[in-house]
Amino acid sequence: MPVDGDATFSVIKNRLRCSQCNKSYLRKHTCWGVAHRGPPQFRSVPAPPSPAAHFQLLCNALLESPIPQAQNVLAVLETLVLRGVRPDRVDIVKSLIAASRVKASAISSRERLLNSAQVLLGEHAPLQLQIEVVQERSTLMRLEGNIEGSTRLIEEFLSHAPPAPADVIGSLYISQAKNFAYNFFFSEAHEEAKKYSPVCIEEKPELLWDHVYCVGRIMRGEGRFEEARQCFELCLKAPGLTESRRLLILSIMADLYCELDYQYGQRCTKTAEPRSDIFLLPAGHWLMEEMRALQSRGPSKGYRRILLSLVETEIRSGHNEEARHLVDKLLCMYNSLIAPDIVDRLGHVRALIAAARVSGLEDAEKFWTDALYWNNFYNPLEEEVFTCGVIYMYMCLGQYKLGKSSGSREYLEHARRVFGKKRRQFLIPGVGTYLLDFVINEVDTLTGWNCGI
Repeated sequence: MPVDGDATFSVIKNRLRCSQCNKSYLRKHTCWGVAHRGPPQFRSVPAPPSPAAHFQLLCNALLESPIPQAQNVLAVLETLVLRGVRPDRVDIVKSLIAASRVKASAISSRERLLNSAQVLLGEHAPLQLQIEVVQERSTLMRLEGNIEGSTRLIEEFLSHAPPAPADVIGSLYISQAKNFAYNFFFSEAHEEAKKYSPVCIEEKPELLWDHVYCVGRIMRGEGRFEEARQCFELCLKAPGLTESRRLLILSIMADLYCELDYQYGQRCTKTAEPRSDIFLLPAGHWLMEEMRALQSRGPSKGYRRILLSLVETEIRSGHNEEARHLVDKLLCMYNSLIAPDIVDRLGHVRALIAAARVSGLEDAEKFWTDALYWNNFYNPLEEEVFTCGVIYMYMCLGQYKLGKSSGSREYLEHARRVFGKKRRQFLIPGVGTYLLDFVINEVDTLTGWNCGI
């Protein structure tokens, strides 16, 4: 006999439910307690995390991972972004910014993460987040050598940004000052750096450190080596300094010591004072210690910086054989880089100049030529910089010593042309000071041509 609908509903309605395991039953059941909703083999499997939750977990993992694992996590993050994952915006933008700061990753990957962060932000995002994204993007553009793009990005943002205190927007002023310094516009760089004035030193120590570092770089670019040294000594004393920053400052300090040693020697010559090794000896000592500590870890950017500075101190100390061994290692490292950033491009040219300085006449000419070639390769849209003029002077000297007078005069004219357009620059140690002074004196003395430079 068919059961009528009301009777069926009555039976279902009168089922009981266990207060412990939440199971419904008619007469009796086997209870597995509060922690179970059934036998182990029938327990429900947790649902997989949503793409947004997966993204957040990966971001958290990225921030806590060592560099090799972080690169793998970064690749997964990038895939999720490309697939259009759009979780909570503010949290994810913060994670994307942090992910983009993993310096061991390719610049192109870091840029894509920041571009995704920019898209996620929209027009009405918190101003602080907008500033962070613009600042990081400007930094990556500068690392790629796109100084014009970095400058324009900051200018466009500031032209539309609402009024904000200097300590909020200060990172953009500092980044713009670095752009001007890269282009040797030091007056403009100082003006931009002055726009940031820290209200409270304890509030934003990272920003204050970057500001002091930036001012030090500007002063070094102007040839104000003693004042620059004071800035970098402050940077070195900052609490909680990361290893990458510590190595950066140590290498810059050693380069400054080479410049200060030359100035000190000139003073001693003029005043007939006895000269002691107050700069090169301590610089060489701390660089050697760092090199020994780093060489087992592989060719990092910090290691290359330390080696470059050590090469310079060795040459200045008259240890050419030691310098030649080190510069050979450096050139192998630079030749193996697939996509060097602006720092490593300059380092490569600097290593070639060092190689020329510790080589015989014929080998030196090859290294000088390679330095010119790579400078043009790395900066195809720029006219020859001041360093090129110094290289031409050394090629002029080399040609004359090899008995090639006509070639020597040709290189001298190239140098005069560059120096007629460019003022002295101090980007590479010695280029605007002891290297230039030496070669001008040598050419004048040997040829009697009166370089007029």
